[in-house]
Amino acid sequence: MSGFEIITITFSFVVGLGMAQVLRSVGFVVREHGPFRLHWIPFLVAGIVVFFQVQFWFGLTVINSLMDHWSWPVYGLMLVLAMVIFLAAATVLPPLNKVGERDLIEDYSDRGRISLLFIAAYLLGWIGVGIVFWRPEFWQLIVVNGVWSAIALVAYRAKNVRLRSALHVALIILTIVGAQTVWTAPNLQMPMV
Repeated sequence: MSGFEIITITFSFVVGLGMAQVLRSVGFVVREHGPFRLHWIPFLVAGIVVFFQVQFWFGLTVINSLMDHWSWPVYGLMLVLAMVIFLAAATVLPPLNKVGERDLIEDYSDRGRISLLFIAAYLLGWIGVGIVFWRPEFWQLIVVNGVWSAIALVAYRAKNVRLRSALHVALIILTIVGAQTVWTAPNLQMPMV
């Protein structure tokens, strides 16, 4: 087992627990929906969280390739990012004991949209990582993550349902653009190369 594999055990526990949380919640919401209506926005945000959880592992391989050795500050930063994406996963859908009490969009609007703040914090954290391991092409990462975070913050604060829906559609589009351009792909190569 390599040193990198040992170091990533902690990250894998935290992110894996977050992924289990999202998948369990989706399963319970779909299974127990009964008298309440399902809605696309909470499922969309849950899907985005899962995407960023997977992308976190891919991003770790890039970070490892840029380092000669791991330091406590870098390890701590990556651990904080893993915890923040876990919190996004834990907050997006209603807790299992609350499933079925009210409409899914109502729960998301009242409580679940806080997950957008955690996703924004996660992406802003990756801007910090990009600055620490600066490469000239990382400016694109800073732009995409910054715009995504700004839209998420506006969506979090938006009171108008139509505006919030339009902002969530913008987040979908920006997630697709980011996945194709600046975020680490499953081939584990540095983005934008």
